[in-house]
Amino acid sequence: MDSNVVHPYELQIRQVLDKILPNAYDSIEKIEKLPPKTGLRILAILTEFACKSQNLSLIMLARERIKKMPLEWLFQYFPEAAYESVCFEDEWEYRRLLELVQETVPQLLEVFINQGASSKNEEIREVIEDFLNK
Repeated sequence: MDSNVVHPYELQIRQVLDKILPNAYDSIEKIEKLPPKTGLRILAILTEFACKSQNLSLIMLARERIKKMPLEWLFQYFPEAAYESVCFEDEWEYRRLLELVQETVPQLLEVFINQGASSKNEEIREVIEDFLNK
């Protein structure tokens, strides 16, 4: 298999990020050097891919990009990106969000679990239960 072949979902993410900043996909490790608004927009887009997508490959590619961001920067900006990108009343998106937080900034997991705890949506409370019982 040719190592230069790029997965179509990777191309999709690259194209979206390139509209914000050329070469953003490959320079994600340096996101803290960008203007905060630009970095936050990139993070919000990746969070959308990681939480709203129905395709596992797309979810995993977005998660991998987010994992490459500096942890201190991610800790600071992730909550804002999540609140902008994810519907906390949608069971699919909320579950993917908690998975993402657990993998990337686990110190924020309690914050996002508490956010969903006040939900009147039974499915959201079930997601929380699942995470608390892990």
